[in-house]
Amino acid sequence: MTEGSFENTCLISCAMLHPEINHLEQSGFLNAEKIYFTPAGLHALPDKLEENLLDRLSKAENDCSGQEIIVVYGKKCFVSTDEPLKRIDTILADYGGGLIRVEGEYGYDMLAGLDQRQEISSGRQDKILWFTPGWLSNWKTVFQHYFGWDHADANANFPGFYDKIIVLDTIGIEEDYMINRAEEILELFDWTGLMVEFYPITLDRFKGLLLEAADRTNQH
Repeated sequence: MTEGSFENTCLISCAMLHPEINHLEQSGFLNAEKIYFTPAGLHALPDKLEENLLDRLSKAENDCSGQEIIVVYGKKCFVSTDEPLKRIDTILADYGGGLIRVEGEYGYDMLAGLDQRQEISSGRQDKILWFTPGWLSNWKTVFQHYFGWDHADANANFPGFYDKIIVLDTIGIEEDYMINRAEEILELFDWTGLMVEFYPITLDRFKGLLLEAADRTNQH
């Protein structure tokens, strides 16, 4: 995959994907002019998500004048009961400026597509609670703070609905968690009632989607 394809572009991403984007920056693959992050897990608070996304768009428009802006957000990361037809693409279209969004349903879908998740889960991808490194760092914020769930809520929402948690490990974090941070995995298991399994995958799909979005910026 071509390196150095992101000159004259700025990125706006959910911080759930910060570990992967940071890794791609450090490896030299991603050389965007600026990268802005919205707080992780705001899909749980649609109004806050829209507010923060619009704020980052305004900053990027101001700081990246004359450059293309790529938005790294899943198509279905914005779901509101108040506005059931509104999605991320609606927000971007209303903002204007021909913004390009990286293709993908959710953040984890950008890392492993449906076919790959079906293969990983032996055809039970809907019964898996898909995690990423960002999710391991932010699950308490999402479930306990944003959703306001306690242990009883967790017990009502996880066991029976999901078989287990699979962490899509794109950056090789399993060893660190198993050796140095095992108590964090035990806490997650205790709270959700779900076994936690790490599954190593490459960043090839994510890199391809980023390159495809960069290509589209060059075409409009």
